[in-house]
Amino acid sequence: MSSPTHTPSHILTHNSSQTLIWKGALLFCALVWGGSFVVIKDAINFIPTAWLMTLRFVLSVVVVGIIFRKRLKENLDIRHLTFGALLGILNGFGFLFQNGALAYTTAGKTAFIASIYCAMIPFVNWLIAKKKPHISSIIAACMCVAGIGLISLGTDFSFSFGIGEQMALISAIIFAFVFVLTAELSHKLDIITLTIVQLGVSTLPCLGWALCCETMPNFSQIPSTAWMALAYIIFIATALTGVLQNRSQKSVSPVQASLIISLDTIFAAVFGVIFLAEIITPTIFLGFIVIFVAIFISELGEKPAEPQTTSES
Repeated sequence: MSSPTHTPSHILTHNSSQTLIWKGALLFCALVWGGSFVVIKDAINFIPTAWLMTLRFVLSVVVVGIIFRKRLKENLDIRHLTFGALLGILNGFGFLFQNGALAYTTAGKTAFIASIYCAMIPFVNWLIAKKKPHISSIIAACMCVAGIGLISLGTDFSFSFGIGEQMALISAIIFAFVFVLTAELSHKLDIITLTIVQLGVSTLPCLGWALCCETMPNFSQIPSTAWMALAYIIFIATALTGVLQNRSQKSVSPVQASLIISLDTIFAAVFGVIFLAEIITPTIFLGFIVIFVAIFISELGEKPAEPQTTSES
C-alpha cells in the first residue's frame, strides 16, 4: 500500500502568501473604487452617464490592450472571445442598470440594493461551480449586506421598491454572475486576455444606451477638473483595477473577494468625510464594524486554496 501524498509545506506557505498578496490587491481596488464615488461627481456634471461609461471602457481597453499586447496576441482565440464577450455584455448591462437606477431612486438605496450581490455569490457559486457554501460564508455575506445597509441608508430606513429599486436589484444579480463566472474562467483561460475582451465588449451596451437615450457631450466645454476625474476613472478605477480584480479572483474565492471589495463602501464614506464634509453617524460606524466582523467570519470558515499547478506569467 502506498503512503498518502502530502502537499509540501513550502508550497502551502507560498500559496498562502500569494493569496494574501491578491487579497491586498482586492483591498486596493476597494480603496480606488471608494475614491471614485467622490471623483466621479465632477465628471457626471459635464458628461452624461452612458457616455461617461462608454469613454471609460473604450479608453481603458486601449490602455490595457497596449500594455499586454503580447499576451493578447499569444492567447486570443475563439474561447477567449466567446467568454470575454459574455462577461463584457453582462458587465456593461450591470453598470447601465446600476447607474440608470439613480434617475429613479436615491444613491443610498441604489448602493444598498446593488451591493446585495455579495449575499447572492455563495448561491450563484453553488449553482455554477457546484460548490456548496460554507455556513460561515452565508452568515458573512448576510452580515455584509446588513453593514452596507447601515452605511448606505444611515438613519433613514424607509424603503420602497419602484423601478429604480428594481433596476438596482437586476444589477446586483448581474454582478453576482460576473463575479462567479470570472472566478471559474480564471483557472481555464488567460485572465489578462479575458479582461481585455471583457472591457472592450462592455462598451457596446453603454454606447447603445448613449446613442439612443443621451445627448453627446460637448467635449470642448468640459473643464480640466472633469478631464482629471475622467483620467482617474479610466486609468486607475477601470484599467488598473479591472486587471487586478480579475487576476485576484484566480487566487481568492468569490465569497471572500466580494466581501473585501464591499469595503469600497467604507472607503467612500471616509473620502466623503475628508473631501465633501460628510458626517459619519453612529449608524454608519456600526456598519463599518459589521462589515469587518463579516470578513473575519469569512476568513475563519474558508478552506485554504489549492496550490496552483499552472505557472504565473
